[in-house]
Amino acid sequence: MKKIFALFTIATVLTGFTSCSDILDEDNKTGMTADLTYSTTTGIEGLVKSCYSYTRGWWGKEAGLGLSEMGSDLFLAGFDNKQKSLTSYNLSARSLDGNTADDACLDHYWEMFYNAVDVCNNAMVYIGSNPAITKEKKQQYFGEVRFLRALYYSQMVALWGPIPYTTEPVKAPVSTTPTRVPEAVVYKNILTDIDSALVHFKAANFTDKAKNGGEEARATYYAAQALKARVALYAASWLGNNSIEGYANLYQIAQAAAEDVIANSGASFYNRYSDAWNLNNEAVQNNKEAIWGVYYNNSLDKDNCIPYRYKTDASGNHLQFNSLITRTGYTRGGSAMNLMFVPMWNNGNSGDVGSNGVKDNCLFVRVLGASTSAIKSALTGNMVTVDKYYSPYGRGFTRYTTTLWLWEQFEKVRATDQRCDATMLTHYNIVDGLQGNRKAWYPNMGQFMTDPDAAYAESGNYFNAGDTAIYYCCMDGNSAEGKAKQAWAKGRYRIQFAYNGDIPVFTSGDLSEAVPTQTKKDVSDVYGDNRYNNVNIGGWKSFPGIKKFLDDQYNSNYPTHDITYRDAIVFRLSEMYLIKAECQLQTGGDALATLNLLRSARAIKGQDNSLSGTVDINTILDERALELCGEQQRWFDLKRTHMLLDRVQKYNGQAKANIKACHYYRPIPEAQMDACTNVIATPVSQDAKGVLQYATETDGFWQNPGY
Repeated sequence: MKKIFALFTIATVLTGFTSCSDILDEDNKTGMTADLTYSTTTGIEGLVKSCYSYTRGWWGKEAGLGLSEMGSDLFLAGFDNKQKSLTSYNLSARSLDGNTADDACLDHYWEMFYNAVDVCNNAMVYIGSNPAITKEKKQQYFGEVRFLRALYYSQMVALWGPIPYTTEPVKAPVSTTPTRVPEAVVYKNILTDIDSALVHFKAANFTDKAKNGGEEARATYYAAQALKARVALYAASWLGNNSIEGYANLYQIAQAAAEDVIANSGASFYNRYSDAWNLNNEAVQNNKEAIWGVYYNNSLDKDNCIPYRYKTDASGNHLQFNSLITRTGYTRGGSAMNLMFVPMWNNGNSGDVGSNGVKDNCLFVRVLGASTSAIKSALTGNMVTVDKYYSPYGRGFTRYTTTLWLWEQFEKVRATDQRCDATMLTHYNIVDGLQGNRKAWYPNMGQFMTDPDAAYAESGNYFNAGDTAIYYCCMDGNSAEGKAKQAWAKGRYRIQFAYNGDIPVFTSGDLSEAVPTQTKKDVSDVYGDNRYNNVNIGGWKSFPGIKKFLDDQYNSNYPTHDITYRDAIVFRLSEMYLIKAECQLQTGGDALATLNLLRSARAIKGQDNSLSGTVDINTILDERALELCGEQQRWFDLKRTHMLLDRVQKYNGQAKANIKACHYYRPIPEAQMDACTNVIATPVSQDAKGVLQYATETDGFWQNPGY
């Protein structure tokens, strides 16, 4: 058999260092060098920290977001989405390596997660043999590394199902047959690791967020409890069995872990839901609702980057992971979430206004081009800075638009639930100080434009009232109310309706058919002057965004906003309520009461935000959509509840035609399959709910069905 790709590709190159910078410099330690380095206090601390580094390749990154949110009932591909195959389900096992045009990055994630596991396995060895640290510190480190190994494996089993599972460091090229361990066994091993982590954390008295290592987001006892709640729920709901070897009553286990976090972690709800996403509260250890997350430092430097690949080129240089995973490469790093859910709001009509390239009303949101950061108000004569208004809106990457279903879900609760306004970005404002302007002066031109009134005949007259530039209205534009709103907006601001009307975001009001509008035929000539005869105004580029990940505090230290230092929160208090409610649904508890505790915390003051009636799995999924949308869980939620096909066919017009049962699993990457000589025909089938069923035991390596 050939060497198994990634984890077993080469002799172990141990990436345990005092900082991520050392990882990037490839100061690899093996053999006696590693034994010496990791016998010191600083050396073992660096090794444990390196186990965290791979989390920055999934949480807060574009490719990880695609695999966890695309092809679900919540999001569609926008114009410039780089993983459209995930929504269209035109997905293959092909390894695309460095391609960024349309790449699910499955080959790189297979490699990255196994690299992460190998670093954890090595850390377990060196923690145990280190003579320099105290018993309490050793317990803490064991807890952290077992937590991280369980976390990485939990992502892999959710993506690929049966996977090779190892707890030993790789010390030489492997020639034994890789074995895909059944999912129930993988889940058992994960839960065993988590339980061990809990014991270690207790022994180290490493339990609350105050002991998370300062600015670094270190895992603690309640991070492990939150992971246990999630994993036990995943295993029970997906496998359709409340017990696996060593763990009876998985729903009860998940519920007990969630209740422990709720009662004892110290986490609490903000009175204002928006405060959970205010950038002033972005640090995991300071966020009242956060249990644990992935740390990004405010310097946006290379300490935020993931390690190089184990895999090398012909000269022995370690390769880089795909830029959809690294975002900005290996010289600086951060989260990309501020870019993923915003439209191209700085677009507009089909013609330029004047010679500077500024287009229609969005002049007053941001001046196109980095050379101009301020303009003079023709009404007041004051210079008005524009950049600080541009920054909170992201950069208009047009990666993801909500489904019509998700938008409507938020609008249904707008009057009672804080989450609607705190999540949905449905309007863009004119820069304060420029309202009502019909002409403006540009410093980079050094003079008033020639005939400014003529130049702004289209644009300047568009703003004669208020401070709104664009408004996305969730209704039928052809309805009587929609037509009245259109008439009022004309000449004041641009209005785009969910469907129909002059400038619709979606092609249809049918939730199963609605896709973003694209072509010129999709929009009407509102003003009779060909103003909006442009594909830029279609719903694939201009749509309501998600604002909870944005940089809502302007920071002049990094004005490009191509990444953010916002920590990626992996476990939040609200998820524990949702897990508890789902477990109660299965065990006969009062799921409605638990959901209403969360709904009460999210209620607008003085409003009744409670649910009534019978709770079923759709009730749970609907509530998880309102609370957790975009937080890299949705595809897994639909998979594990066996609702992927049903909900996608009902609410995702881009995916419904191609999705089928095989898509409950991602394909094993081609590079992995090519590395094995013992590939056999798929020895498993899928049951009616999509779960793999083993016909016979086999030692061969095989591809998931349908690929």
